[in-house]
Amino acid sequence: MTYDVIVVGAGPAGSIAAHDCARQGLKTLLLERCSLPREKPCGGAVMYRGLRLLDGKIPRRLVEQRIYGLRFLLPDNEIAEFASDKLIGITVFRDRFDEFLARRASAAGAELVENARVVDAVVSSESANVRLADERTFSSKYLIGADGVNSVVSRALGLRPRRKELTKVGLGMEADFHVGEEGVLQATHGNPSILELCPVEGRVGYGWVFPKREHLAIGIAGAGVHMRALRPQFDLFYRGVEKRLGIPLNLEKRRAFFLGGDGLGSKNVANRAILIGDAAGFVDPLMGEGIAYAMKSGEFAASIINKAYNEDRYDEEILSEYQDLCHKEFAANFSLATRVGVRGSSLADIILPRVNGHKLASEIMTMVARGEIGYADIPYVILKRLPREMPNIIKQVVQSHVSTTN
Repeated sequence: MTYDVIVVGAGPAGSIAAHDCARQGLKTLLLERCSLPREKPCGGAVMYRGLRLLDGKIPRRLVEQRIYGLRFLLPDNEIAEFASDKLIGITVFRDRFDEFLARRASAAGAELVENARVVDAVVSSESANVRLADERTFSSKYLIGADGVNSVVSRALGLRPRRKELTKVGLGMEADFHVGEEGVLQATHGNPSILELCPVEGRVGYGWVFPKREHLAIGIAGAGVHMRALRPQFDLFYRGVEKRLGIPLNLEKRRAFFLGGDGLGSKNVANRAILIGDAAGFVDPLMGEGIAYAMKSGEFAASIINKAYNEDRYDEEILSEYQDLCHKEFAANFSLATRVGVRGSSLADIILPRVNGHKLASEIMTMVARGEIGYADIPYVILKRLPREMPNIIKQVVQSHVSTTN
């Protein structure tokens, strides 16, 4: 059977792309290698910039916690916390969230086929074709590779090397610890609406503790080349969290995973084909956030394919407009995040304590988390708002100095 679009992978990127393609009237096939719901290693924080693509239409049963703030744990027991009255995201279990997105795409008209493991992909002047492990084949006018950091599509089309380059991917490990609702409240000091991030000394980039209804999602991640002793690093981290929180953490299952990287420095289009999400490598180099960027890249891919379809074009040149959209949307953020990430926890140690407690800092962190501004916009926002906020800043500095001397 021939389709207008085949999307390989029913994660957030692929399901958004399939949904939008189907809504635009394109005959769309969404292939998922597993049976849904399926396990997905992930902390499960979906930031507001991703939720906006869903118009807030998420079933309550999927929302583990509504998130209104970020807390950074620093050396010497220092804490920098930034809270808001605006929603900055939610926590979810990825198996349920991903299934919701895939069923949403199906409801929009996409044909969803589960247990469909793609083992090869080929594009020609006439069509794009995929072959499944069970030897079934499908043909389409366009192909979207949304099959994650281990993307078969990307390697089959020569857009990624056969072997991973550890300098261009991240590596992490996480687990969900069941502690019950009371345990979550105890761990979060009665406020489970805060995501906790822990810049970690040494080779690990960062760690996190994300509250859910009855679980704590705990994990670590960093550059692939620095994460060779991943399991000992993870065990050391979660045991440190256990000691700090005073709550028993019973480990049931560790989950290791790769994070995409270098999405803007790599080629993500070919004739008839586009890579999106982790397959393309669109992950925040500083915080490791990938869900919202994956969803946005899926939206971009669908819009460009719809344009190409209407112009009866299948060439790499027109599909490269997708890369242009992603570069315009992500480049400034990713570039600055990469430079900051090189400094690692030392930079966080310097900056975060100095801005902790300032209203302007909380507002800026909220805008970044919600996707209203990017990292690169922070200096401009500060310069614009600083004159108005200066009296409050001076007052806070004076009060802090007085309380310290007393």
